[in-house]
Amino acid sequence: MRLHRNVALGILLGLENVLIKKRSASEVLKKLLRSNRSWGGKDRRTIGKIFYDIIRQKLFFEALTSTTEYNHWPLLGCWMVLNEHQLPDWEEFENMNPTSLLAKAAVLSQQRRYRYSIPEWMDKMGVESMGEALWEREMASLNTPAELVIRVNTLKLTVPKLKSILEKKYKIVSHRIPDYPNALLIEKKQPLHQLAEYRNGYFEVQDANSQKIVPWLNPEAHQLYVDACAGAGGKSLHLATLTGDAAKIIAVDIAPLKLQELIKRCKRNNIKSVEVIPADKTEKLNTLIRAAQGVLIDAPCSGMGVLKRNPDTKWNITPEKLDELIVLQRNILKTYAPMVKKGGSLIYATCSILPAENQHQLAHFLESKLGKSFAMDNEHTYYSHQTGFDGFYCASLTRVM
Repeated sequence: MRLHRNVALGILLGLENVLIKKRSASEVLKKLLRSNRSWGGKDRRTIGKIFYDIIRQKLFFEALTSTTEYNHWPLLGCWMVLNEHQLPDWEEFENMNPTSLLAKAAVLSQQRRYRYSIPEWMDKMGVESMGEALWEREMASLNTPAELVIRVNTLKLTVPKLKSILEKKYKIVSHRIPDYPNALLIEKKQPLHQLAEYRNGYFEVQDANSQKIVPWLNPEAHQLYVDACAGAGGKSLHLATLTGDAAKIIAVDIAPLKLQELIKRCKRNNIKSVEVIPADKTEKLNTLIRAAQGVLIDAPCSGMGVLKRNPDTKWNITPEKLDELIVLQRNILKTYAPMVKKGGSLIYATCSILPAENQHQLAHFLESKLGKSFAMDNEHTYYSHQTGFDGFYCASLTRVM
């Protein structure tokens, strides 16, 4: 591969925005590609791959090159060498010795925290809370890029029908995934948002294990459900689909922009059963106490289960931020668990694999005064190394009094 300088400068600009200015990697890449329309498809794919690979392997590359925080040229050169590409004859790379770098890489890669580029505190916590063997397997899987998976809107068409349309109309090859009834795995990663079928609400982009969460509600038509941390509403839309758009679904979130996006997605999907309520409308939310057949809390979390698609999370999360999230999760449980009626379900989920945000969190809740009104039914961690998809945790509790 020949690295063109304008491509290199684009990658460096993206890395600066993510690693120094702490902006979202996905948003930075979108903006970078939008602002450089002259880049062809091949350049865009190259930029995306190198950009995410460097973020994913940042700690390893820094150790190999003894780079400083504000100079990312050595990281780019390191990627070139380790991926067996010729270094351009540029002054930024003149002090790099590919032979010695490869020798050093062979030694450092024997250590797990360099092999998977994990901050030291995070590696220690993972081993202590999950055991070394499980942590190793999970980090190995989460250190690889995410697959592209979509969820078919079965209110509009069947999964086989959409599969056929994508292949015949666009030559987009997809595959059914056993035990994920509404999912299609897209064989080759590519943008899908410009397709007419997406604009017409035939499908949403949603990780396969994310599609596992809503069915824990055992959703039925003509029941009331609350999606307590709805965000942009992927799970609200899934819930509406599974209930034939015939339930009453209250989608709540603290972020107005995310709720506006949910409203747009409902229109695109032709979903009528979702009502959006901002989290600060406490009077309205108080009317839901003991009213819901099911409450879904897809809690804000560290995101340690979605490192495949958000590798920058490793460099943004800290022990202090994790502690703050645990407190926030407890407060969310206190706020929304009372909305479950007797005999109804409380579903707690995170896109994290850490016991502190999952099993330990629910153990703490069940010991509280409110928690004594609930009984644990089941819990499960969808590990990435077992499924190949994002890591998720989900638990089901029933209100018994």
